[in-house]
Amino acid sequence: MDQPMERRSEVSCCCRLSTLAVIEPETDLPCTQFLITVKSTTFTFNHASDEENDAVSPPTSEYYSHELQLDLLMDENASRAKLAEALLSELHCPPELCAAMVDKVANGAVAEEASSRPFSDFMLVHIEACLDVFVEQFGGSEEEEATAPKFVPASRAAISKLETATVEESAVCAVCLEEMAVGSDSTCMPCSHLYHRGCIVEWLQKSRVCPMCRFSLPADLSGRWSGRQTGSSILLPD
Repeated sequence: MDQPMERRSEVSCCCRLSTLAVIEPETDLPCTQFLITVKSTTFTFNHASDEENDAVSPPTSEYYSHELQLDLLMDENASRAKLAEALLSELHCPPELCAAMVDKVANGAVAEEASSRPFSDFMLVHIEACLDVFVEQFGGSEEEEATAPKFVPASRAAISKLETATVEESAVCAVCLEEMAVGSDSTCMPCSHLYHRGCIVEWLQKSRVCPMCRFSLPADLSGRWSGRQTGSSILLPD
């Protein structure tokens, strides 16, 4: 009996930037700053699971928009991190494309700013970035996908590498929905979202996906977790 074809996806993206306006702010700025409106449209193409049938279902699309102000000239690293978080959590950019999209938007914004040099160096440049994400899905059927397991745990190695971060402003842990005190320690996911350590470790033992966005840690392929919870910490199995 033939085994059903495994469902897989291929993703790609293109990016277009344009300057909407160059604004003289009411208050002095240390340098030119950027107001970036990012618009993302995801087009999903489902290819027939039958190898003898090359039919492609009409694409479905999802549209997202987000606006953020960045200081790419004086504080580029923090601005890139903020842009990456927006791409993942607000615009649902596939994680594997996030780094490339951050580069395209950030570098393109600086290039657009350079073309506006007749203006003062201390302006607010409003830029629009339009992202088109193309997701092609091959193999499997929608029925198979619907019955497939939805929760895949993260690997122990990935969890052990999560870093500790200080909570710098009032925030709520999205797992337990309790406030994280300013100045307290938290655990930071690679997508920059913060959680109580006990909460996020317990969550990741059930699902490798960040509760606040679609960022995914490497999966646990051993097939079984046997973590034991003690107080607010999780003891990982040997």
